[in-house]
Amino acid sequence: METSDILIVLAGALLVAGGIFTILRRFVFLKMSCTARVVGKILDRERNITQHINKPDKVSHSIKYHYFVNGVEYAKGRSIGKHQLKATGDEGYINVFYDPSKPKRHYIQELKFRMLLTLGLIALGAVLLYYPYYNL
Repeated sequence: METSDILIVLAGALLVAGGIFTILRRFVFLKMSCTARVVGKILDRERNITQHINKPDKVSHSIKYHYFVNGVEYAKGRSIGKHQLKATGDEGYINVFYDPSKPKRHYIQELKFRMLLTLGLIALGAVLLYYPYYNL
């Protein structure tokens, strides 16, 4: 096996391991540890348009929100998709599930995890893992 083949297999292994870790972190770790719920408030919604020459404009969305646990404010901003922006609703309130032992660790019920992207990266990693066998 050549050095380039080893690097390709290593990249594939990293993609597979990273994707599996991301899924486990989101669905097992966060869902099990974040058992307390509080209502958070969306402070700001942003729509950014990046213009490119000879390419269509790229639109991205982000929100800034905060929530309080035991009188302490936790604030965060994150990029979201267009459909996730619609899921947050117009009223400006979101359900925040947090870890009672570490309130900074949280997830938002209305913002769905981008499973398709993660599964695509795992599939790409699996193809790269078998690349040296196809290249015989």
